[in-house]
Amino acid sequence: MKKLICSIAAVLCVGQALAKPNVVLIMADDFGIGSINAYGAPKELVRTPNLNRLADAGMRFNNANTPGSICSPTRYALLTGRYAWRGPLPFGVVNVDDPMVVETDRMTMPKYFQKLGYQTAQIGKWHLGYGDQKPADYTETLTPGPNDIGFDYHFGLPQNLDDKLRVWIENDGVYGLRSKQLSAYSKSFYGGQYIGLDAPQRERESAQEYLTDRAIEWIKRAHRGNPEQPFFLYFAAPATHHPIVPSEAMRGASGCGAYGDFIQDLDLSVGRIIDALEYEGIAEDTLIIFTADNGGDIPVRDPNRPENQARQAGLLANGINRGDKHTIYEGGVRVPLIVRWDGQVEASSVNDRMLSIVDLYATLIESVSGEVPTADEAPDSISFAPVLRGETQAARMPMVSSNAAGLHALRNGKWKYIDGQFPQGAPEGLKRHFKNEAEPALYDLVADPSESKNIIADHPEVVERIQQQLDALRVASTRAIR
Repeated sequence: MKKLICSIAAVLCVGQALAKPNVVLIMADDFGIGSINAYGAPKELVRTPNLNRLADAGMRFNNANTPGSICSPTRYALLTGRYAWRGPLPFGVVNVDDPMVVETDRMTMPKYFQKLGYQTAQIGKWHLGYGDQKPADYTETLTPGPNDIGFDYHFGLPQNLDDKLRVWIENDGVYGLRSKQLSAYSKSFYGGQYIGLDAPQRERESAQEYLTDRAIEWIKRAHRGNPEQPFFLYFAAPATHHPIVPSEAMRGASGCGAYGDFIQDLDLSVGRIIDALEYEGIAEDTLIIFTADNGGDIPVRDPNRPENQARQAGLLANGINRGDKHTIYEGGVRVPLIVRWDGQVEASSVNDRMLSIVDLYATLIESVSGEVPTADEAPDSISFAPVLRGETQAARMPMVSSNAAGLHALRNGKWKYIDGQFPQGAPEGLKRHFKNEAEPALYDLVADPSESKNIIADHPEVVERIQQQLDALRVASTRAIR
């Protein structure tokens, strides 16, 4: 009898192991590695108890990098497993008038999750365009859009809290659109141009909380509606992108001003989502990821901005890294990455593996299914699922990050190389703005993590080898070159 009970228990355990977990991917906006206590942010300046709790329950990565130092390229790469400069975004970002840049005939992460039987949703910042016209007509059906690349449901912020639309997008149209009539005039609105769509208007200070409410509602609906079907949620928070607009609840709560308050708003959202998973009884069956699209924005030309006020108070949003959002340096691309998966990922573990956010595509698919996306499906995404399982894995092969003007940096182990070549078609204004970053450079990030000394003249053989690797990556479209 005892043997029979043990056999039944073993079968049940195997059944649980084979079941697919839910996946919740949280991406913060303009959020540097120095903004979380678990990564070194002083608690007297900012408190991130929920992100700390996530790190305590999972694996914290110290060498996670974004494929771009601005929003759209990283978000494109996340969903496609492909560097954005290979196709639609050799430089710059997607504007609100631009059509969607994710190709509908491409396999995407959400499409793959659908293929695996998942319910899928994208809630929060989109910043990848809508429709197929320029300028996009927001009084009409917005297709193609998120629903056409694998998301069953979408409730989105088109670009940023201060974009000129001031409305929400639900699935393929403006949320609550009452008519096609626009306001009779355009007017200055928080420093931008206001379109005046006849629909409910966003409130900046409550947007983070409102989107979190939407995410929690969808989690409950997905789980309760079909508890046997797993779900994938990509929640893209608007915090901590400028404008820095903390909620009333958090205003004045940090020790470094409005920027710290906004960080704490983000932390509160993460906590609320985890609490919702726990309340539904599914936290242990959910793979939770927290990361960011690029490093923190430190607008040095405007000392009165909240980001700089926080810096003056002692908060180093990007840690010891040089530069910030938009730049080719580590402050622009080094981001936090925390993965919690109870029973699968070792709690309170820390990993120094070099990886890219583009790798999340292959990693999540392999983690939940055992399948590895093909080179055609995710050409630049390399799975680190074995690392999550606690296994040894060879170091990642060379990877590329780019700045706002399309300059490329290649990382290969400790080496970081910038060849200073702007992409074809880069606007002259961008070239002028980033001319100092176009100087060829080589850094040893182990000996010099702050990129303070350009040692390109000392290692010609390294430069020659890495230039060849970079050139190969630029022309290749598959993993074959690795």
